[in-house]
Amino acid sequence: MTNKIKPLLILLIAFGLAYWFVSRLDLHTVGGYLKTARIWPLALGALLIMITLFVRSLRWQAFLAPIAKVGIRNLFGATSIGFGSIFVIGRAGEIVRPAILSLHERIRPSATLATILVERIFDSSAVVLIFAVNLLFFELPSLQQSRNQQMNAIRTVGAMLFAGVIIGIIVLVVLKLKADLVLPWLEKRTSRLPLKLATPVLNFIRHLADGLGVLLNFKALATTVFYTFCVWGLVSGATWLTLYAFGQSVNLSQIVFILGFGLVGSVVPTPGGSAGAFHAAAAKSMEFLGFEPNLAASIAIVYHLIAFGPPFLIGLYFLIKDDISVNQLREMMASESAVQ
Repeated sequence: MTNKIKPLLILLIAFGLAYWFVSRLDLHTVGGYLKTARIWPLALGALLIMITLFVRSLRWQAFLAPIAKVGIRNLFGATSIGFGSIFVIGRAGEIVRPAILSLHERIRPSATLATILVERIFDSSAVVLIFAVNLLFFELPSLQQSRNQQMNAIRTVGAMLFAGVIIGIIVLVVLKLKADLVLPWLEKRTSRLPLKLATPVLNFIRHLADGLGVLLNFKALATTVFYTFCVWGLVSGATWLTLYAFGQSVNLSQIVFILGFGLVGSVVPTPGGSAGAFHAAAAKSMEFLGFEPNLAASIAIVYHLIAFGPPFLIGLYFLIKDDISVNQLREMMASESAVQ
């Protein structure tokens, strides 16, 4: 029953957020803004998002290095399909990536799934840390000073997120350093649980500990941090170009402010790449910067398409070219469960 209710609940949340987002707008005004947007900055922004897929593939290759040597072509294909599927089914699309990679490489999905979690930790940590530090120096436009009380609340949340990231990193380092003690302790504590539940959890934690090796290897850490900042530098460039397409000029601090809100919106696991939640969060950040609400909504709509459209199209290309079917993915995941 729970498995049936959860998807319905997610869909209700998605429709609710989408309705709330649209109901506030003057659709005629939004349409006018969309018609006046310049195409070339949007095309260039989409190109930067495509490049992020390649950089993400290079970073994933570095994360997988302790587990297996994987070719960049297969990594790029799996990354594109994975991020493209997020546009269709939401964050659940993350699990598609290891399954796709396993169709081409002799590596189990459970091994790659942990590296994807590490990747998400890197991405979230990078944005949260930059967002929190940026809030220390961020100033609202003069016409938005009435929002200072709200900004103080946002700064408090930013400080809490910053502290949470630091604590999380410390916990992960301890897990890696003390894995030989933590894993036996967990095995003992989970011995009374059904094997179907305990085994996948323990396997995942083992793979996670392996993936965290990057935190203790200076060269590997420097490489992955470099790729992470390249990814978010490219995303920042795509964000600036999207705003520029609508005739808006913003500075780097304001771009980081928008990215932070976008990250919060993207956490909501609704279909369509966090549709509704992402739009609402991105639009609200721009309203803080003094954008007219209909303009902010217009930019948020296009920004979402720029962020998720290119991966969807490239992922679709790889699905067709490699003749990958849903049944293949189901069989792969079923065989993985049987092994575990």
